[in-house]
Amino acid sequence: QVMKQTIRQEKITSLWKGNILNCMRVFPYSSIQFATYDYCKKYSSIETENITIYNRLFFGIIAGSTATTITHPMDVIRHRLMCYSHINSLKHSIKDLYLENGLRSYFKGYGSTLVSLTPFIAINFSVYDQLKTQLNVDKNNPIDILTLGAISAIISQGICYPLDTIRRRMQLSGNNYKNGLDVLVQIVKKEGIPKLYSGMIPNMLKIVPNNSIRFGVYELLKQTLTKG
Repeated sequence: QVMKQTIRQEKITSLWKGNILNCMRVFPYSSIQFATYDYCKKYSSIETENITIYNRLFFGIIAGSTATTITHPMDVIRHRLMCYSHINSLKHSIKDLYLENGLRSYFKGYGSTLVSLTPFIAINFSVYDQLKTQLNVDKNNPIDILTLGAISAIISQGICYPLDTIRRRMQLSGNNYKNGLDVLVQIVKKEGIPKLYSGMIPNMLKIVPNNSIRFGVYELLKQTLTKG
């Protein structure tokens, strides 16, 4: 329904609205995650075979909070560009946010974003890494890597999706929410618990292949660069 209405009102090209900015955000967002996570593992003074799921979760939290903090303003700008039909350019989105509340506007929903994305990234990385170690997966087998990426995405998204709903609500302009907890209470009170999972299926259709490809490409590049 959303797709049909969007195409009818704004043409099919609007489905890719904000994609260039999204790519600009994804490059540092993903690279910081992987680099920070691997850095934590390498310099933790813990032998690889002795790293527990709790260690991996902790490393994931550090990776997630670092990447989220650095790229949050870009996410807010992208969200504003995507969600409002009267905003048609990156410049317009930046200006619209600044006029709303100055520089503070670029960190709208930062707390909720940190609370929602950091657990997702932590669970995503730790599940993938734990399964890869326990199952002794061949890193040169793309099917195995893609499958593990899909499994970790499903588990982490299933656990953390309500937090993402809260984050998106916080980023909308003109909202009357005090904080993330207030968003949660109002959604449950006025719209019901199922609303917290609204849009989860379309998001799964995006996040599962996205995560699989992300881990697959990372492992491929890592193997290639190591050999080089």
